[in-house]
Amino acid sequence: MQAEGDTAVKIFFFLLLAFVAGIALASFVFIPVSVIWAGGVIGLVVAASGILRKQKTVGIYGFLFLVFLGGALRFEMSANAEPDLSKFYGNSVDVEGFIDRDPEYSAAAQRLTVVVEKIDGERAGSFYTLVTVRKYPEYKIGDELFLRGPLERPESYGEFDYVGYLGRENIFSVMPFPLVQKIGNGRGNMLSLILSRIKHAFEENIDRTFSEPHAAFLKGLTLGERESLPAGLVENFKRTGTTHIVALSGYNITLVGRFFMALFLFLTLPFQAAFWVASTAIFLFVLLTGASPSVVRAGIMGILVLIAQKEGRLYNMRNALALAGALMIFHNPKILRFDAAFQLSFLATVGLIYFSPHVDAFLNKALYRTRLFLGFHRKLLTEAEKAEIARKKRKSLFQFRQILVETLAAQIMVLPLLIYLFGRVSLISPVSNLLVLIAVPWSMVLGFITGGLGFIWQPLADVSGWVTWAFLEYKMRVIDLFAALPFISAEVGQWAIAPLLAAYAWIFWKIRKKKGA
Repeated sequence: MQAEGDTAVKIFFFLLLAFVAGIALASFVFIPVSVIWAGGVIGLVVAASGILRKQKTVGIYGFLFLVFLGGALRFEMSANAEPDLSKFYGNSVDVEGFIDRDPEYSAAAQRLTVVVEKIDGERAGSFYTLVTVRKYPEYKIGDELFLRGPLERPESYGEFDYVGYLGRENIFSVMPFPLVQKIGNGRGNMLSLILSRIKHAFEENIDRTFSEPHAAFLKGLTLGERESLPAGLVENFKRTGTTHIVALSGYNITLVGRFFMALFLFLTLPFQAAFWVASTAIFLFVLLTGASPSVVRAGIMGILVLIAQKEGRLYNMRNALALAGALMIFHNPKILRFDAAFQLSFLATVGLIYFSPHVDAFLNKALYRTRLFLGFHRKLLTEAEKAEIARKKRKSLFQFRQILVETLAAQIMVLPLLIYLFGRVSLISPVSNLLVLIAVPWSMVLGFITGGLGFIWQPLADVSGWVTWAFLEYKMRVIDLFAALPFISAEVGQWAIAPLLAAYAWIFWKIRKKKGA
């Protein structure tokens, strides 16, 4: 039974891999639908032949080919869903629509994602356009607008595929600085409007309690808001490799779920009820923070963790990651190629799953050899003593060693993509992350408590804010200290990706060989 279960899991992963490979190929190479259908007929014949002749391998390969073509077809269907706006591009038009997402702010402008309902007085079939306006007056989600100005096709600049970047969110037109008139409000999804109001009220509570840059830093930690972060602090994040702490991830989402589970179990709420409350909290938190692909992936995995606890089953992070990724890529195939945040988040999680044990083993071996070199004699432990030590390590919530292992594992996996995207590598990242991440859970929990107390009574929020401020100050001081060091980041050309991938292939081969031994 166990062998059959393992075989089923392997087949499941190969099917997912084939589907994703089809999407990946179609995102780089145009594949006519007629070719896909013709290939589908061939794959169907091969699969049927394998089944009828009882040749399992042939049948599986035929079915994998069908799934591969299904991935390609899914991407082509997504690409063909782009509205035909050719007759409007370059012309001044009158647009009526409403803001569908929270505006994004820069130093001098706002970027509004507007659902276009009417164009030149006629129904437009509802498509998105990205509207850039002055910073003031400020607009908010749900505002109904009348816009007059040129509707333009997005254009990529330099090596950045801006067209693909916008296309992943189904935005195929832009309106730079049109005339704007607000003609209504309260449009769109009511739940999104309510959550947006709660989010902005929470941010106002933080602004009343903290001065800058601590307020902006806490909003980044708890809500993923980075627009108000000072440019100097953002640059220090990049130099020290700690930018991810203000980008919501599975770590943040898991903390949210655990916090609510622990809170309601402490209040003697039944486990089943606590599970539903915590799952709902994760779902609402994902919506609250904008439901970006990386946060959605983290939310799905966080809920799967709770489901595993509820059903009393061992949580398999690999299965959860595969399921979360497959669901998201099927829903929006464009994120596989055009969403860097999703790519980095997904690869970092893969690193945590597959590389962490090997990094841990490497550190154990290095520590053992160091002790031998220094003349220390290591006590031989029984299996029971080793198990007790491991249990105590798991019981401790935030271990330096665990943070170091997870940081190294994640960064090993994302390193080629970082070089491809940014051409820069932080050399101090493992150490800076080690010292910063130990304070992240505490500052996040205290930050949520402080912001929540602001709804009740501001003096209580101020008292909680003093402790939260200390954690924020500690992290910023550490980041500033390491960012001031010379030679902590290096510019690396994309030529380094090829030998790096070759080295990774060798490492994977060694790991595979060791497992098979």
